Amino acid sequence: MTRMRTKRNIPARMERCHERWFDAPMLNKGNWRGACGFSEDTPVWLEIGCGKGKFCTEMAALHPEVLYIAMERDQSVTLAAVEKAHALELKNLFFIRGDAGLIENYFAEDEIDRIFLNFSDPWTRQNKPKRRLTYRAFLEKYKVMLKKGGAIEFKTDNDELFDFSLDEFRECGFTLTDETRDLHNSSYDKTNIRTEFEQKFADQGINIKRVVANY
Repeated sequence: MTRMRTKRNIPARMERCHERWFDAPMLNKGNWRGACGFSEDTPVWLEIGCGKGKFCTEMAALHPEVLYIAMERDQSVTLAAVEKAHALELKNLFFIRGDAGLIENYFAEDEIDRIFLNFSDPWTRQNKPKRRLTYRAFLEKYKVMLKKGGAIEFKTDNDELFDFSLDEFRECGFTLTDETRDLHNSSYDKTNIRTEFEQKFADQGINIKRVVANY
């Protein structure tokens, strides 16, 4: 995948979309619904690694009853997603620019209803599996944030990462459902939203793997 070029005038462009993101998201910990102007019974969905925003903008548009929070580490990529949400005037989509390794600083216990992990870095290089977002140390953090009955939706093109993730989910006490190793030729594709990476992999003939890990 080609690395995205650094965008120009990022601070000014982010400021023009200031209603879509938080400069100090850790201050919202335990109060995301209130900080974003939603009632306490509003479901909160979190996407970790939202890329340029195709998935999160389409999901937020389809589910206006949900408070959708998208998290991305790369500054230029975050800007692309924020500007897309701003142009679409999505009132229920907000962004965090931050590292998933610090996610416990942003969300309190039982604050999230659903987590989306789409095409996370597989970290296939030697001695790197602990950096995978489905490694058990990350999953234990997610369990604190997730409400009981919540779930993680996971998609990947990478067979090794998928097998690894299934084992990690089970080891951490998740129940697995809706599992497929060929998403685009399954019944689950009827409601599937394709990310930018997903479409590129599909165009290359690579099967997409998907599973829901229920807590």
